[in-house]
Amino acid sequence: MPRPPAVPLAWANLAHDKVRFALFTAGIGFAVVLMGVQLGIMNAMLDSNTVLLRRTNADLVLVNPARKSLLFREGVNRRRADLARQVPGVRSVEPLYVDYHLGMLRHTADDPNERTQTRRIRVVGVDPDGGLLNLPGVTAADWERLRVPGAALYDRKSRPHPDQARHPGETVFGALADGVQTELAGRDVTLVGNGFELGFDFGTDGTLVVSDRTFAAWIRAPYAGPGTDPLAEIDLACVRLDPGASAADVQQRLRELFATGGDVDVLTRSQMIDREKWFWWTNTPIGFAFGAGVVLGFVVGLVICYQILSSDIADHVAEYATLKAIGYPNRYLSSVVLQEALILAAMGYVPGILVTLATYAGLTRLTGLPMELTFPRAGLILGLTVAMCVGSAWLAVGKVKKVDPADVF
Repeated sequence: MPRPPAVPLAWANLAHDKVRFALFTAGIGFAVVLMGVQLGIMNAMLDSNTVLLRRTNADLVLVNPARKSLLFREGVNRRRADLARQVPGVRSVEPLYVDYHLGMLRHTADDPNERTQTRRIRVVGVDPDGGLLNLPGVTAADWERLRVPGAALYDRKSRPHPDQARHPGETVFGALADGVQTELAGRDVTLVGNGFELGFDFGTDGTLVVSDRTFAAWIRAPYAGPGTDPLAEIDLACVRLDPGASAADVQQRLRELFATGGDVDVLTRSQMIDREKWFWWTNTPIGFAFGAGVVLGFVVGLVICYQILSSDIADHVAEYATLKAIGYPNRYLSSVVLQEALILAAMGYVPGILVTLATYAGLTRLTGLPMELTFPRAGLILGLTVAMCVGSAWLAVGKVKKVDPADVF
């Protein structure tokens, strides 16, 4: 006579009461959403501070070791960039200039004398022919127009004006559109093209891209000493390699070249991005505030799952006692509790991650932060969910071990 299939005890314990099971799933899903949203906001803030680096067409980056973030001013001497061009495997070295200013733009549509509130804007200087920046929406004609002194490309996703009722569609820097005349560092500039999208971050409310010549004359020259080159210091020297060249090999050659000076660090673009994120993670409240939020979500989920499993064990004490009385060991009963925890993790994760995705979309529209749920981040949330439920099972399993067969009677 064939042996009957094993009864899926863990599933039967949870699913026999559909309404209760739905509430259990919702509880775990709530914890998933709580952890997911905290992680999403934290990653969005870190991503927003590295979006400029991710838009550079660079294989390697030469940066001053003392420059821990783009916010600081330590640069690389242009002569060091010239030396890097001579290294085998290096196709080009393009300078990227970055500076920050306050209160640079003004409204001109209604009142040329009306200035905006003091806002911090990032100004990026590049060679229009260098092809260094990948800015979707910016055409070859726009790059050509950037050659004109005082021309600037603008960020459509600059921080919106706080009073949209009176200034609909405007940013904190005013209305941004092709042909708008505005002000930068006390000099008149003209916005060209249809703009690009970078977005604001902790350090800036928007970005302008100008040619290296405009950057030298408008931004650096007023602060440069007499007879000095305003562009002698490069903020980031972006290295592009020959086709087929090994990034690791060229990086090693460049590090050997600059080893004696100690004034140049050679990083891959991903390493530079990680370095920038690490600065914001360790030197600002981002890491602590939102890391604590993730921990709080984990603890809340742990408590919820523990309460679910504990109540389920209490409701089935007689059944567990019967199993123990007919010879099932504690190991088997503990495995049932663990299976229930894994079922709860799976059933709660699916709706939880869907709600998290919807929340990301809503927050992105409201705040402009680039909230993205990548596969690694979704995997991290899944891992935290499983760890949370397994941890609660480990805490609740003691109740099963204490069940006495006498409870059957």
